[in-house]
Amino acid sequence: MKLGIIKEGKNPPDKRVPLTPDQCVSLEAQFPELQISVQRSNIRAIQDQEYENVGIEVLDDVSHCDVLMGVKEVPKEDLIADKTYLFFSHTIKEQPYNRDLLKEIIRKNIRLIDYECLTDQKGKRIIGFGRYAGIVGAYNAFLAYGIKTKQYDLKPAHQCYDYRELIEELNKVLLKSERIVMTGNGRVARGILEILNALPLQQVDPFAFLNHTFERPIFTQLHPKDYCTRIDGKGFDLKEFYENPVLFESSFKPFTQNSEILITGHFWDANSPVFFTKEDMKSEEFSIQLVADVS
Repeated sequence: MKLGIIKEGKNPPDKRVPLTPDQCVSLEAQFPELQISVQRSNIRAIQDQEYENVGIEVLDDVSHCDVLMGVKEVPKEDLIADKTYLFFSHTIKEQPYNRDLLKEIIRKNIRLIDYECLTDQKGKRIIGFGRYAGIVGAYNAFLAYGIKTKQYDLKPAHQCYDYRELIEELNKVLLKSERIVMTGNGRVARGILEILNALPLQQVDPFAFLNHTFERPIFTQLHPKDYCTRIDGKGFDLKEFYENPVLFESSFKPFTQNSEILITGHFWDANSPVFFTKEDMKSEEFSIQLVADVS
């Protein structure tokens, strides 16, 4: 099999790449009949020379390859007929803006393997939002808060060379006595926590957050039991909440009156109770100034 890593064509371009140089070397060693070629790109965070340095072929044209791998949607005009492609097509939810892309894929007899549809034996997605989504989402929350309050300026996350530089940028964040609420406890939430723990913030439990006074910036992490209750007043059961969220109602309102920043990293379901409404936001007691939605 000939596998080609294509140059990203979507605008604005994505700097990521599906396989690093080391991963290419490892795959070729594991599968001797596999040959990997990389299309030249002045966009990637990983330079062409880094692939060449480990013996991976770098070419202007990879159309000879059987399988072509990218990250984001491939422009319709760049699609090569009768090939197998791997990329995020953003069509699985019937997104209208990519309907024509899907039509072109069908017209050109292309076999599309969408990363969003890859699952393990238990049906769980193996590629999707995770730690880095949480990291960048939480970082952007503080980027936006700096713009909103004019207390400090951060470099946009995509302009940071690496994780280390991003964390160093957080030294510029100036907080007073802000109160921050985050939701979730999965991979995204763990990324959010990395950013919150890199800042001069004290973590407190939800009860203390609502009932105690603090002289320094604080944050709390909410689980479903902290923001939802059974409509009939019965005890909270997480499995039941996931399987039948319509039986629950929101108990999040007290947090809308005691926080300035909300960072959401929980799994969202259309049938789950909403955290707050537009009418709630009109209340003088509503204190949230910024919502960073990573869910």
